[in-house]
Amino acid sequence: MSSPPFIHIDEFDGADRFVTTKAFVNYTIDLRSHEPHQKVMLGDSERGDVQRPCVVFNDDITLEEGCGYRFGGFDNQWDDGEEIQLKLHKKSWANKFYDPDD
Repeated sequence: MSSPPFIHIDEFDGADRFVTTKAFVNYTIDLRSHEPHQKVMLGDSERGDVQRPCVVFNDDITLEEGCGYRFGGFDNQWDDGEEIQLKLHKKSWANKFYDPDD
């Protein structure tokens, strides 16, 4: 079994495949719901002024603003086609590599 491909957040196309990526959490979006439990906007200054939404369905993952993460998740298109996002579900993971408070 091969490793999932690494793609930058500006390369997402909504193909609904498992990928790895890295990005910083720019800000949290208030969902006013329990499912998904968190939605954030990701950014990557190395790729220019690109942002990508990320929705978190996995209760074991909580993302913090200003922190950088390496992710394993799904390159997903929201059902109504409105946006392409990183979707963190059951088998997804997020490993923090940068915390401004450290």
